Amino acid sequence: MQTRKAPISILLTLVATLTLLFGGWFLYTKMEVEEPIRTEIGEMTSAKLADLQVARDEIAVNLQITKPDTFPAEYQSLLRHIEEISPNKHVDITFENQDKALQKIWTNDVFRFTEAVDLHQYSKIPALLTEWKQKNQLDAATSQMDQDNIYIYLKRDAGQFFAIVPRTSPEQGVTGHE
Repeated sequence: MQTRKAPISILLTLVATLTLLFGGWFLYTKMEVEEPIRTEIGEMTSAKLADLQVARDEIAVNLQITKPDTFPAEYQSLLRHIEEISPNKHVDITFENQDKALQKIWTNDVFRFTEAVDLHQYSKIPALLTEWKQKNQLDAATSQMDQDNIYIYLKRDAGQFFAIVPRTSPEQGVTGHE
């Protein structure tokens, strides 16, 4: 009879330990990571939270942009806040309101935009967007820039497209090995 209690006790102890371990991790994720991010986004005036997923190595935030003119300043603040909360996780911020037709315009003309960014010819970007606006009958085609990113906003009727392009790309090219 004693031998039967030992395996049952071990099994119950294992189940209790795993429950506490994973329950603790779940509570930590909800209270120390998700809730502060939800609060920060809730205080934003330029975007609303569409979805938030917190995984072991990544935080995925999906936003619906409501005020594209003020979003860049709040974006930097949100990114800093998320990185402070969880510095070792990759942060992926995407946008809910991405019109397919406007995304196609972006995809078709992104080469010239990327060329201007790569060559640090940022003054060409407003002219390029003006050209896109006229060529594609857009209601708005605007850009903003800060020290890290270029923010592009396209609008036609109710459709919107928003892109964030880093000003610097990771080092590319051929490197010598000794």
